[in-house]
Amino acid sequence: MNRRLPVLLTAVLTLAALASCGYTNDNASHGSLSIRGNAVHISVRDAPPASIQSDGNLLIGGRAVTQNAAERALARRYYQDVLGVTAAGRASGEAGAKLGGEVLGSIFSALWNDDSSIIKRTANSGAAGLKAHVEALCARLQALDAAQNALAARQPAFMPYRVVRHKDVTGCLKGAASQVTVTP
Repeated sequence: MNRRLPVLLTAVLTLAALASCGYTNDNASHGSLSIRGNAVHISVRDAPPASIQSDGNLLIGGRAVTQNAAERALARRYYQDVLGVTAAGRASGEAGAKLGGEVLGSIFSALWNDDSSIIKRTANSGAAGLKAHVEALCARLQALDAAQNALAARQPAFMPYRVVRHKDVTGCLKGAASQVTVTP
């Protein structure tokens, strides 16, 4: 059997596992986002909890924040963008898991045929689709960053609740370009 098979297998399975994770901000040092019911809940250090409801109502510390129509529209956009990031993360996770399953299946074929190139071909054929899912996730994260910044600019009370950082977006974009690639 080809001696490169274990190295290639480890790389491909690691790629699939990482890609299946998607984007979450649960352990961010600045704060976290969660979706419960029809609201996005935001927790940050040194500030009371906040939430944005599906209708755009912003609550900080359990109290409604006075909003005009433009601010409420920005809050609704933020809410929708959080849902979009969640959906894109789920889709990229499913694509990563599917690719991992396909690669796992190709291992048996590679072992049976003593041909590790079967694994590489399988990984390469799925990598483009996975990369598209990760790029969509990054685009949604970029939209969320823009939405939170626009809301914070119009509603200063929201300023401490900007959980997504620019480095999260640039890291995602950079990672999509470099990590979801299988070389020939």
